[in-house]
Amino acid sequence: MLWWMRSYVDAWLDWLYPRRCVGCGRFNQWVLCEACALQVPRIVPPACRRCGAVQVEEGCLHCRGRAYAFDEAVCACAYEPPVRFAITHLKFRRWLRAGDWLGTLVADALMHPHRRPLWQADCIVPMPLHPRRLAQRGFNQAALIAQVVGRTLQLPVETRAVRRRFYRHSQVGLDAPARWRNTRDAFEPLPSANLAGKLVLLIDDVFTTGSTFDACARALKQAGARYVVAVAAAREMVSLPQEDAI
Repeated sequence: MLWWMRSYVDAWLDWLYPRRCVGCGRFNQWVLCEACALQVPRIVPPACRRCGAVQVEEGCLHCRGRAYAFDEAVCACAYEPPVRFAITHLKFRRWLRAGDWLGTLVADALMHPHRRPLWQADCIVPMPLHPRRLAQRGFNQAALIAQVVGRTLQLPVETRAVRRRFYRHSQVGLDAPARWRNTRDAFEPLPSANLAGKLVLLIDDVFTTGSTFDACARALKQAGARYVVAVAAAREMVSLPQEDAI
């Protein structure tokens, strides 16, 4: 679509469906109003480097005993309002402008001085969707976030590195053991993958148990990635059940 046509359509839609703040519902030009923007639950260092959770004490209770295939995790915010509302509006209501805002949150988190080593990343890989899921949704929310991060950090976005092998039920509503079973062997590297020796930022919208990140990181390592960082817009604070620990 031509830029001027897109601007005309956007203006018409704004008149027909006035924009609202995703946090409080009041009319607002941006994703969040000023008041709700102050309530964004950012996760800043010190945080758990293994799973990205808020570090409240020595020894993270969210990933204790878990061996992940990825090497590090960075989560921009806690999966709480208004961030949770933005993600659900993006995924289930096609509120695409939230993707830009979430991408900015992720880029800001990665640019924190404590994460300077990650500035040497070679590329970004958005978490892939199965083609059937992609057709149902019409877009990949991880890819929308990754594009913003890639532009901000001036990193290439690799969309032909790995793919989902199976179409499986959504992770929503599953407990931790079921999530790990649901993602087992779910990804495989593509022949076109060129990741040998690279530091890869693997981006998705939400980190819950880390099972999806873990499965995809294994495929990235098979493709030759040297170091994989799980990067999420939001971290859902779910403690690992004792019986699920390794």
